[in-house]
Amino acid sequence: MGADRSTWTTKDVGEYDKLVLTTDPLSFDTMKTVVVRSLWFSPLHTLRGLRSYMKAMEFSERLQLEAATFDERAEGTEFRIPFFVFQGDGDVLTPPQPAERFFDEVTAPVKEFALIRNASHFASFRHPDQFLDLMLTKVRPAITAQPVAR
Repeated sequence: MGADRSTWTTKDVGEYDKLVLTTDPLSFDTMKTVVVRSLWFSPLHTLRGLRSYMKAMEFSERLQLEAATFDERAEGTEFRIPFFVFQGDGDVLTPPQPAERFFDEVTAPVKEFALIRNASHFASFRHPDQFLDLMLTKVRPAITAQPVAR
C-alpha cells in the first residue's frame, strides 16, 4: 500500500485498519470477546443477521477512504453545541494524542475530553461502565442545560 496515505485505495485503508486492529492485543481481544460475542449470543440476532452484519461491515469499507482523508480542521473548529471526545487511552486506530490536539483547538460552549482507561478503539464496548459514567456526568448535564435552538 505504500507509505503515502494519499495514494491508498479503499481496499488499502481497509487492510491497514484490519492489520492494526488484529495485531493490537487489546483491540483484537475486545473484538473477539465483546463485539462479536455480544452479537453471537444475542437473542436479538439470528445467524442470518450476523451474516448481514458482516456484509454491512464490508459495505462501510467504502467510506473508509473518505474518512481516512477527512480534514477535521478544514470543516472548522468552532461549535455552537457541546463537543465531547471520549475514547480509549490505548486506541491504535485513532490515537489519543492527535485527537486531544484537535480537541484543544475546538471552541464550544461546553467541551470535554476523556480517556477510557484500559481500552483501545472499541472503548465504549470494552468498558461500558466508564462510558456510561461519562455520558451521565458530562453529556447529560450539558445537553439538559442548553436552551432549545429555534
